[in-house]
Amino acid sequence: MATDHAEKLKRIRETAMTASEAKNAGEIAQAAGVSRNTAAKYLSQLTEDDVLIAETRGRETVYRADPVTQYFRQLRELTSNHSKEALTGELSAVKEDIERFKSEYDVERADELRATVGDVGTAEERTKRRNDADDWEYFDHQRKLIQQALQLYEGVAESRRSLRA
Repeated sequence: MATDHAEKLKRIRETAMTASEAKNAGEIAQAAGVSRNTAAKYLSQLTEDDVLIAETRGRETVYRADPVTQYFRQLRELTSNHSKEALTGELSAVKEDIERFKSEYDVERADELRATVGDVGTAEERTKRRNDADDWEYFDHQRKLIQQALQLYEGVAESRRSLRA
């Protein structure tokens, strides 16, 4: 019985956390393969645990991942699973990708690149610029996250050492 409970909660959490947009309990229930009542119960629990945010839209409640919780989970994953050297190397690679976009398109920010999409002739060129702008935004997000992880790295490592002692 506990396994069934844990499995349902896992499916509901994964469904809600990976949705590209906020979804109501019925949509999450259907995607997770559980009843709406079961989904509603677990969604309420996940909201109380600050995993999800519940928002009222019209007459329904929709759920989406809590961005603050996601941010801290990403920081924890980076500091737990990667060495300081590996993070430094990845930061360097991300910065090189961003610099390549700046040089290739002669712009300073991803939104400036996105604004040039209509200035090129072929659909293929427009698609490439849109994709490169999306990648740039992702790389910039990763850059900031990795920089934050590196700033926290020593403090996190010291906390872990003190817990083991």
